[in-house]
Amino acid sequence: MPVLAYCVTLVSDNLTAPATAVSNGRVQVAENTMLRAWYSEIESGSFSGTEQVTKAALEFHRFVSTVFRDGTVLPFRFPTVLESVDDLLVHLDEKGVWYYEILQQIDGLAQFEARILSKTKLPSEAESGKAYLNARKQLRQRTANAVESLVTTLEPILEDHDIRETQQATRVYLLLQRSQVTSFRDMAAKVAIPDGIEIRLTGPWPPTEFLEHDEDEQ
Repeated sequence: MPVLAYCVTLVSDNLTAPATAVSNGRVQVAENTMLRAWYSEIESGSFSGTEQVTKAALEFHRFVSTVFRDGTVLPFRFPTVLESVDDLLVHLDEKGVWYYEILQQIDGLAQFEARILSKTKLPSEAESGKAYLNARKQLRQRTANAVESLVTTLEPILEDHDIRETQQATRVYLLLQRSQVTSFRDMAAKVAIPDGIEIRLTGPWPPTEFLEHDEDEQ
């Protein structure tokens, strides 16, 4: 029967997890001498509709977040579906060294994501090309100022950060020790935010954006 893989942990960590997850499926474990993978059985075609996929993704991330509160985890990309639990065990054996090394690297670490958003609507490019370009320039500057303010304020407790531009927003990934999460929240609340800019913080999450290897190597 097909299985949906959630995350990998070290066997030695002996973490606990919710009894059920996506579509109320019973969560089980597959393990070898080093690693434990959490999974649940699913029916073929389980992720066929947008609403169903969205709901399943939320349940998936809720499960991973719950396990992450208890210790170090490496999530699978959603949805990672294998034909059977035997295939999952083969995967663990084939990629075991990679998983083990990554779990060692991210032990004790967490990441937050900051989305830098504009609260001001840009003028229509068709209405006035000059006004549009000027507004875009000002927005880029305010965004850059917000990123600088965020990183500078949090720098004393950051292990690393990564800035990425997308069509929707500027994203800043922030890496820190899990022991610093409370301090991070306190310091983030004091970040000076330029007018017309909003910073949305989410986390803490497993620090997947800072892996030294590409996820495709899984």
